[in-house]
Amino acid sequence: MRNRLLCCEVSKSRGFGQAAGPDSAAPEPGRTRKSRRHCAAAAFTLTELLVVLAVLALLASTQVPALTRTRTPARFAQCFNNLRQMGQAVMLYRAENQDAFPYGNWVFGPGTGTDSVLAPTGWPMQLLRYLGGYQTNVPPAVFVCPSEASPATGWVFPVHYQGNRLLISDVNQRSGPVTAAMVRIPSIYWAFIEKDPMSGCNITPGGLANPVLGAWNIAPGFPGYRRHGNGMTASAADGHAEYLRTPPYQPGATAPLNFLELGDCANGLNPTSTWLNNGTRVKLYCRFTYTAPDNPF
Repeated sequence: MRNRLLCCEVSKSRGFGQAAGPDSAAPEPGRTRKSRRHCAAAAFTLTELLVVLAVLALLASTQVPALTRTRTPARFAQCFNNLRQMGQAVMLYRAENQDAFPYGNWVFGPGTGTDSVLAPTGWPMQLLRYLGGYQTNVPPAVFVCPSEASPATGWVFPVHYQGNRLLISDVNQRSGPVTAAMVRIPSIYWAFIEKDPMSGCNITPGGLANPVLGAWNIAPGFPGYRRHGNGMTASAADGHAEYLRTPPYQPGATAPLNFLELGDCANGLNPTSTWLNNGTRVKLYCRFTYTAPDNPF
């Protein structure tokens, strides 16, 4: 009898059985031993755990580029839509201003003065009337390219686009606004293109040639003009938007001869081109003629 009791105590201490109390169910013989064998079989070894982590890391590394590629088209689409909205805002402005394009102060950008983005007669504030208005301390999203990460230090709000001073003109460039009647084929002239965050909001072909084209391959170049796969978005004088391929960035190489799909022209009041002819690749031109000759340029 004593030996039998001793065996029971040993069994209990090893977990092979359990005394039944008033609140407990009857024990199932051998259950604890089975559970231990099951847990041992289901547990991960250190090697297996490391293999699983390695597989997960590999999957993550392959998915991140895919997610980036997915975001890139979305950012381009948003930027393209911004230029389309700006083009349509110009059309609305013309409808209320005797068919004239925006005209007023030359807009450099920083500060709060007459050459800042807050200038009432600068094109940013003129167009915002047709783009939802301006709220203090709320940067207008329509002027921001989502692919641009650099800040516009000193600006009340960033503007990642610039106007063609020969079309979206100012008091420093002309004595009065350009009207639609002066532009023979508005669909082939650009009104707005992309730019670097700190560049001015108005530019001429001369400014595009020097410093932009001349320093194209001098690091860091002008990344604002090639934000979207060696290209940029633009808005034409008739309100439609375009994608323009620009030269590849080749640090240390000589400056490109032209802007590929962004062209200049020589005719009528424009006797010489600012850069060499781009040939038939041009989608939008900088300059137009007021005399409307037979040649559209």
